[in-house]
Amino acid sequence: MRWLRAQLTRADRAAARLTGRRRVLVDARTAMNFAILAPIYERLRRDPRVDVVFTWGSPHAGTEPVASRIYPRAAMKWRRIDLALSADPWDPIELRRCRTRVNFFHGVAGKYDLDSTEQLPIDFGQYDRVGFVNGDRMQRYLAAGIVTRQAAVLVGYPKIDALVNGRYDAAAVHAHLQLEMHRRNAIYAPTWSPASSLHLAGEAIVESLVAAGLNVIVKLHDRSLDASEPKYNDGIDWRARFARLHRPGRIAFVEAADSSPLLAASDLMVTDHSSIGFEFCVLDRPLIVFNAPDLPRIARINPEKISQLRSAARVVHTADEVGPAAIDELRDPGRRADARARIVRDLFYEPGTATDRALRVVYELLDLPLPHLRPLAAIPTVQPSRAASLTP
Repeated sequence: MRWLRAQLTRADRAAARLTGRRRVLVDARTAMNFAILAPIYERLRRDPRVDVVFTWGSPHAGTEPVASRIYPRAAMKWRRIDLALSADPWDPIELRRCRTRVNFFHGVAGKYDLDSTEQLPIDFGQYDRVGFVNGDRMQRYLAAGIVTRQAAVLVGYPKIDALVNGRYDAAAVHAHLQLEMHRRNAIYAPTWSPASSLHLAGEAIVESLVAAGLNVIVKLHDRSLDASEPKYNDGIDWRARFARLHRPGRIAFVEAADSSPLLAASDLMVTDHSSIGFEFCVLDRPLIVFNAPDLPRIARINPEKISQLRSAARVVHTADEVGPAAIDELRDPGRRADARARIVRDLFYEPGTATDRALRVVYELLDLPLPHLRPLAAIPTVQPSRAASLTP
């Protein structure tokens, strides 16, 4: 069997060389995974030497951006794949003819033991490369022997490159969401968990922000909208709940794989503990953390990351505090600028240039020279199919 497998591998490689094209598989469990990998696969799709195909892990993956080339995971099991890209190590796709694999981390919040090398229930040995967002986690994994020095690559976080480089037109996003133009925008972006602020006081938090005179962009984690398992949302239909709360021009409920355009259009964020809070720090704008007492235990969060996020935020404990706290923070937006700068420096390796490093990793594994691509144009707004204000 080992001999036969080796012969098949050689045949697959020869076929790739004969056709002149490499097949790259982008595998995602959720919509967020597509957003993490989008800066990479969008460049690959512009290269005629590369054939990019997609798989999803569930029907809730939010596949609008790639619907023309997306397949069930099972359909790829025996397909020849030169490189499989993933942004989620928890449930790797089964591939029998895959030459190389690379995983890029999809967050920095330290949840679900990803910072705890002693308890990590994931086998990273299957990946030829593991792209790390920052040096701290890479050194933890190297010291624990979770990844090898050959596999570990310090890449950064491609997802925020466009945000850092100012590629979003914030005014256009604001207008697209049909929010009142003379008001400032607050984004409410809680993590998924029955212990999150969403379950404790989500609707009241939004109402408090509206009462304070702000527009509110509601961006829930995609797992909170996934009804496939009760653990994601405790059986609550959050679309319906926020539809009842809808106020035209003041509240936009947005389902989008990539939150970055929404961050660009937001003057302030309210969250509990999620990577999106750390990402917002690259914009150096006010951040409010709603204290969800049981969330650290339920989500198995690294205490260091909790302290780090809160060092750059105003912490509140009740929904009534949120609106007044938001107005106070907006009066002095530079109040915690130093703490936000530390987060960006510590958690995101050389932000704004991570996509280029990720592409170097990908093309090395594909055994292709890097192409000469023109810089990407500005991104004027969110995609219409992925953003909507809910109406009752």
